[in-house]
Amino acid sequence: MRRFWVPVLLLVAAATALLFLRSPAADPPTREVAVTSADAATAPPPAAATVPPTRDTSDTSAIEPSGTGSERDPYRLNWPLLMAAERGDEPDGSITVPDRIARYDGTHVEISGYLAPPVAVDRTSELLVMRNRWDGCCIGTPPTPFDCVEVTLSQSVPVRGRHLISYGTIRGRLRIEPFRVGRFLLGLYRIEEGTVDGFGR
Repeated sequence: MRRFWVPVLLLVAAATALLFLRSPAADPPTREVAVTSADAATAPPPAAATVPPTRDTSDTSAIEPSGTGSERDPYRLNWPLLMAAERGDEPDGSITVPDRIARYDGTHVEISGYLAPPVAVDRTSELLVMRNRWDGCCIGTPPTPFDCVEVTLSQSVPVRGRHLISYGTIRGRLRIEPFRVGRFLLGLYRIEEGTVDGFGR
């Protein structure tokens, strides 16, 4: 085995020496030259930095949900639309929900996300549907009032023996009701008479 490593080490040493010998000589010292005001006047302006265009986040035309809002054809909500309500949040806990979101209050909707039930129960009729995965404690990203929806199911579903965090789709009637404790906004969206697809899979 040692006979194999000796030539390898010799090759590595030879390559290192070759690279060292081929390295360019140190650059000669440069002399700083002061630029006079005349030179500054005739010097071309520095090139402007190229900044990629950004989409105006207040424009939600690209994320308007499809559907008619009926039970058979619910609005297919998306998280960017719901999260746009954060711009109406005030430091005192009050909130002005934009009209483009408030108009879905009372309509039938559908939304997909991570589902989390209460812990230590065998069955539940309540879930959270969230934009981000969260285990209810310290793994994942805790939800805000703008990227989660409280869900009351029309029928309870079993919890025991199932993974506590799943990804699925919720359908039901949306209610937009700010829930505050003091000046803190804790919740905004709620779905009633909900049904769930994907829980526990």
